[in-house]
Amino acid sequence: MDNRDILISQYIDDELSLEEKAEFVKEINRDDFFCTETLSMLDTEMLMAGMTPQAPPVPEIKAERRQIFTPASVMSFAALAASLIVALKVFMFAPMPEQHKGEYRFVVHMPDAGHVALAGSFSDWQSIDMKPVGNGYWQVSVPLEKGEYTYTYILDGKIKIADPASPAKQVDDFGGENSVITIGSDI
Repeated sequence: MDNRDILISQYIDDELSLEEKAEFVKEINRDDFFCTETLSMLDTEMLMAGMTPQAPPVPEIKAERRQIFTPASVMSFAALAASLIVALKVFMFAPMPEQHKGEYRFVVHMPDAGHVALAGSFSDWQSIDMKPVGNGYWQVSVPLEKGEYTYTYILDGKIKIADPASPAKQVDDFGGENSVITIGSDI
């Protein structure tokens, strides 16, 4: 991935400052090929964004309804109402849950790979399979809290490479190179 591809990816993922975005727009206006390449990557991004599966329609089930109020049904309703009141009181005074982790989307362009996985400090270095999304791109979303994480991509189950689009890297204890990402800080 060359510097232009990295710049386009950073622009799409909103990782550029306002000054960098302005310079990016000026550059694509000067270079028709760069503009075409940027539009192509944006088309791919829109394709990936629209690939969320739709839930199948719920079949309509027609059944005979009988509205019968018996003492047992009234007692069941009263018991249910009492349970809900107790549950509301318990949960209203319960401590607030931890803030929900945000999803972070990892995307890599590996057109020659048959399988791509992600492993990192956030998964105790266990592989997370990535999904092909077209044009050689692979992606996966991972819930991450604020913090710094190291990660690597695993190609075809054996080749480990750092993220070519990430400038932050560090050498691991085995002589390999991992990428570093910081979530939730002002960079």
